Amino acid sequence: MNEISLLMNLLSKKGYNGQFGAPKEEILEVLGAKDKNSSIYFQKLLVQLSNYLQPIGMQIRYNPLNSYWYIRFESEISELISANPFEGKPSLAATLFCTLIYCLKSSGNAYISEIQKARNKKYIKDDLKELEVLGYIEIRKETEQVKLTPLIGYQLDIARLLLNTALKVKD
Repeated sequence: MNEISLLMNLLSKKGYNGQFGAPKEEILEVLGAKDKNSSIYFQKLLVQLSNYLQPIGMQIRYNPLNSYWYIRFESEISELISANPFEGKPSLAATLFCTLIYCLKSSGNAYISEIQKARNKKYIKDDLKELEVLGYIEIRKETEQVKLTPLIGYQLDIARLLLNTALKVKD
């Protein structure tokens, strides 16, 4: 197998808990890149594969929640469908957004009380339980904290969301 075939295989590999792709370290290990220029080599391969895949609607993406690189099919139709996975349940989307903000703010964990205060609701535990069932968060009952799962990083372009939010706040 050549490097591009190996990279394609690693980036499309399905793991446990809905995760797919591979971390940079695993990719470099499989490719046998161990010298000081391995990061440059890695970036060069990603760019080459990305240029090859782009015409067929595929993109190489990075999930910052678990540091995995993966391949995703992008089309205008799939973006419209995935734009609101909480159709008819805006409170879930709002609760997940607040959870995302507080988890990113405090290095991965958010207190339920913070999310509740941000949502300005007396009771959000039903929303949190439903988000947990959907696989977006883990609730730690003993500490009253919430942690994001890597699933949201696959379904949401977090960097673009934060950039768009920052631009709207700036206006």
